[in-house]
Amino acid sequence: MKQYVIGIDHGSGGCKVTIIDSDGQFVSEAYESYPSYYPHPRWVEQKPEEWIDAAVRGVRRAVALLSEADRHAIRAISFTAPHHVAVLMDENFRVLRDVIMWNDQRSGEEAQELGRAYGDEIVRITGNYPTPTWTLCQLAWLRKYEPEVLERTKKIAFMKDYVRFRFSGEWVTDYIEGEGTLFFDIHKRQWSDKLCKLIELDTATLPEIRSPMDQSGTLQPEMAERLGLPAGIPIIIGTADSTSEVYGCGTVEAGDGVVKLATAGNFSLVTEDLPVNNIVISYEHVINGLYYHNSATNFAAASFRWFRETFLPEWEETMSSAALYEKINAQMAKVPPGSEGLIFQPYLNGERCPHWDPYLRGNFFGITTRHDRAYFARSVMEGVAYSIRDAALVFEQRPSKPLKMIGGGSKSAVWVQIMADVLQAELEVPQVSDASFGACLIAATAAGWYRDLKEAVRHAQKIVSRVSPIERNTRIYDEMFAIYQDLHRHTKALSHRIGQVVQQNQY
Repeated sequence: MKQYVIGIDHGSGGCKVTIIDSDGQFVSEAYESYPSYYPHPRWVEQKPEEWIDAAVRGVRRAVALLSEADRHAIRAISFTAPHHVAVLMDENFRVLRDVIMWNDQRSGEEAQELGRAYGDEIVRITGNYPTPTWTLCQLAWLRKYEPEVLERTKKIAFMKDYVRFRFSGEWVTDYIEGEGTLFFDIHKRQWSDKLCKLIELDTATLPEIRSPMDQSGTLQPEMAERLGLPAGIPIIIGTADSTSEVYGCGTVEAGDGVVKLATAGNFSLVTEDLPVNNIVISYEHVINGLYYHNSATNFAAASFRWFRETFLPEWEETMSSAALYEKINAQMAKVPPGSEGLIFQPYLNGERCPHWDPYLRGNFFGITTRHDRAYFARSVMEGVAYSIRDAALVFEQRPSKPLKMIGGGSKSAVWVQIMADVLQAELEVPQVSDASFGACLIAATAAGWYRDLKEAVRHAQKIVSRVSPIERNTRIYDEMFAIYQDLHRHTKALSHRIGQVVQQNQY
């Protein structure tokens, strides 16, 4: 009789649920969206209860294809979600405020203050440097502007751990999630008293540290009833979404590399070494003895979604998602590489690596009368590709094998070819690249289906396409990328000035 595991990923825009069977085969999936809120410029917040509602809807849809006997053959459920996202709760685990998301940029000043005063010490303890992405900087902002919230905070959970807590009732986290806070000692694998004291944070408010494949209770009766599942299913801790994606797409050896086009865009490199500079973000890999290093842009697929929703609203209202993308891709395929000089800077909410500048603003440059919506659409894809190439330059070492291409953008043949041409790299597209799939493999290994995590991913993952760079296109993109870099240098100060004007004139 077949057995099943469920992976639940809460991303930046919604919850993805994936089910695989004991043969490593895909069974079903479901996606349920939830909103972000932007109460002020550079702010991004979400409501944890909307995560729970999305998870319930997603699981119920995903298990609808399973018989009653199949549902009793579910052997584990595991979870994943973005790093850095802290849920602040009182002593009774009641949420005290909307959460600050990883792409929120409000804590720029606090990050700079922490960097100037304690940067070397923070890097020594955590392996990373303070920027607005990190929980430490977000809590420093709260300590300054909402101290009453932190005074009432008695329990802190992180995004995937809060959802899992609602499934199992156990309040714990994993060490890779801990690394995303910037107050976790990566050498001792424990919370750092020294760094917590920088923001007057009591370590008693933080959860116990465990491993991603450890069990954390079982599915509780109340949640089981909501999901339409039997109570008592083992709940596996899981880990952060980027870790799950890097692992799940098959990058499990030093020298492997990944390009991700999701809400954010990542260029990731797997090594056996700890971080070598303060620009990239580094974490332990779920495979013991390995690390992965992220250089990232804030708005990747999110830039294209913004373009679609802003400039193609009539298509959004009248066409299915698949038909819409098919039509856009067909039109963009007729636009030449380089979009006849039209360049897009994807700094719609500041920028991460390599600039780490929350005050940068997006830009279309080089517009002429020849540029219609198809040109603008292609230039958005190219601008994201330029930003990822920009991010990749921080690595002295280049991947030794073809890069894995993952995320929603990997489903666009046009965008995959653009990425291959701009990066001048061979790309491989895995059959499944969702973080929820990586969570499934973690759950399956914990359930004993595989000897280890490497065996799990090598058995279940497949490459569905390979794309090579086109030499003529690479020459065009080399010239356009040089202009892209110059454009950033010449407009950075202007972005800052515009931001100051907007801030001074807010009502």
